[in-house]
Amino acid sequence: DSMRVLAAHQPNYQPWVGLFHKVSQADVWVLADDVQFTSPGFINRNRIRTPGGSQWLTIPVQTKSRGTQQIAEVETVDQAWQRKHWEAIRHNYHQAAHFDEARGFLESFYAVPNKRLLDVNVGLIQWFLELLAIDVEIRFSSQFDVAADRTQRLVDLVRRCECDAYLAGSGASKDYLQVAAFEEAGIELMFSDFKHPIYDQCHDGFEPNLSAIDLVLNCGASEARKVMGFDQT
Repeated sequence: DSMRVLAAHQPNYQPWVGLFHKVSQADVWVLADDVQFTSPGFINRNRIRTPGGSQWLTIPVQTKSRGTQQIAEVETVDQAWQRKHWEAIRHNYHQAAHFDEARGFLESFYAVPNKRLLDVNVGLIQWFLELLAIDVEIRFSSQFDVAADRTQRLVDLVRRCECDAYLAGSGASKDYLQVAAFEEAGIELMFSDFKHPIYDQCHDGFEPNLSAIDLVLNCGASEARKVMGFDQT
């Protein structure tokens, strides 16, 4: 009987390749949509490649007199940002080798008005997962009644999703996760080990830690899978 692995992460905007590397190793990915929206971060922005380095694409969101908001509650401001983001992508990537393959989806995606930040982010996440042929079940943390404590919440999610292991990132999570709580619950705690791949970008030099859109537009779906090491059996 094979082990079922759970990963959890905020639904970021156009997430970086490291996140897709992590969820490719999971059976279930819980999108933490009921945690507090924080800014600046990666929930409403990410970076793309330009001839001069990298550039932020930031989605303006409603914060005025809203107090603390859960990610699922956050609304985008006006819709001008959609045109701006699409134009920035087109302007910087029109010469990328696989731009034309993705153009149809991206152009129409950014043409549809989207009030909820969550809908924007999930729509793009699902496109990336499909493109990279990552077979992972998506659940939302708001669907579950779980503990508030950070570690206990994850233990609860693993149980509720009928998984046996929790896959953490290799970064900050090592500092806040209480390893003993997983051991007591009989849950295996795994850490994702990610080495950033180098691939050809459509501008000189190499800029790491960008939105996964950079990988996809430069390499195309099947090459992107190879670059990420997904096709090694």
